[in-house]
Amino acid sequence: MKKIIAVTAGLMLAGSFVASANAATINFSGDARARYNYQDNYSGIKNFAPKDADQTFWTSRVRLQFKIETKGGAYAVGRFRLADGTWDNADNSKGNSTLASGEKSNLFVDVAYVGLPLQNIPVKVEGGVMYNTVTELLRKDDPFNTIRAVYGNENTTVSAFMEKNDEYFEREREVISTDPVTGLAVSKMVTVVDDDGMSDDDITQYGVNLIQKFGNGWTGNFLLMYRDDQQTRLDSFKNEYDTSGFIGDATLVGKVGEIGLIGEIQYREADANRAYGSTTSDDGVGGFVGVNIPLGIASVSMVGGATFNGFLAGSDFGGDDQMGYVPFVMLSGATTEVLGMMNTGILVGSADGDAYFFNVAPSVRVSDKLTLTAEGTYLSVDVADDSIDIYEIGGIAQYKVTDGATLTALIGYLDIENLDENPLGVGLALDLKF
Repeated sequence: MKKIIAVTAGLMLAGSFVASANAATINFSGDARARYNYQDNYSGIKNFAPKDADQTFWTSRVRLQFKIETKGGAYAVGRFRLADGTWDNADNSKGNSTLASGEKSNLFVDVAYVGLPLQNIPVKVEGGVMYNTVTELLRKDDPFNTIRAVYGNENTTVSAFMEKNDEYFEREREVISTDPVTGLAVSKMVTVVDDDGMSDDDITQYGVNLIQKFGNGWTGNFLLMYRDDQQTRLDSFKNEYDTSGFIGDATLVGKVGEIGLIGEIQYREADANRAYGSTTSDDGVGGFVGVNIPLGIASVSMVGGATFNGFLAGSDFGGDDQMGYVPFVMLSGATTEVLGMMNTGILVGSADGDAYFFNVAPSVRVSDKLTLTAEGTYLSVDVADDSIDIYEIGGIAQYKVTDGATLTALIGYLDIENLDENPLGVGLALDLKF
């Protein structure tokens, strides 16, 4: 009898899968990796106060993305990560043998949204958790709760979006009380929740993004966004401020013959500039231009840029999604989205003033499987009332093990003016895409 019940249940379950398959199309994709890291003199380096320390560690993850599309064209997209973190074998008694230190789960979601194409017009509406609606290089690539309408044809894509950065807010507030013994007024900073979430003091970003293909292979990416910060904070002088303001960005990519060219400029209104780490009260501006010259089996990319008035580039700037430009190994603070895993967390730019940088990176394709890249970077940064020079040298070797699997080795060294202890990083990674 138990066997009959089991078979019947199995047939019912199989029938439900068939019905679901007939009602929708499901596609899966993803990636996975395991990485080894050696870091020497990284501790305190972001504040230019390194300590004599070194460490080695492993990280890994498996990431799976799916898209489910109904017969009518509506769709849902999701992505979840398995065991994304540093190996420490924590909480093995509960089966989470790769649970990273400080994490409560070895599974989390960073993409989850729904979409609906409108009838008779090339517009779709999407809402949920997704990555930035724009791809300009100086903006950090973070997941946002977003709703957007996207119009697209062969040459033009226009997105109007709203991104929700913060719905509830914990703030520090000054409370004045009277000392019962001395009778004097006593000031104390306490953390309070934003009226239990009822005052609706949120951070929301509204914008329009245009991606336009021009003739001869040129593409422009243009952004205009307003950051609406309804929350108030206290600076070191106990003055209230927020981070509202306009942000504009323009990126142009193309070729002249076989030579690749790229340029980007971004503007941030003063208060919005503070949201990205600026300590100034000025409008921030940053940008760069670059060229990639093919030389047979080799190529050379050269990039020069500058930032002004407390402008800091996004932490992913210089990662492996930069279209062959600025392949940093040590600079920036790249997230798990990009390859720049030896990064020290020193961002391109200056929170206090201006910065200038130049990067050159020759690359040689030794064979169909092996590519070697060397890079050198000079960065001049305003720090307080001084300016310091930073030099980076790095090497990247990528070997295509098989279709969908790449083995990458990295080494980098950062020389910072007036410091005796400078960071050295070595990495080895196996990355899979499927």
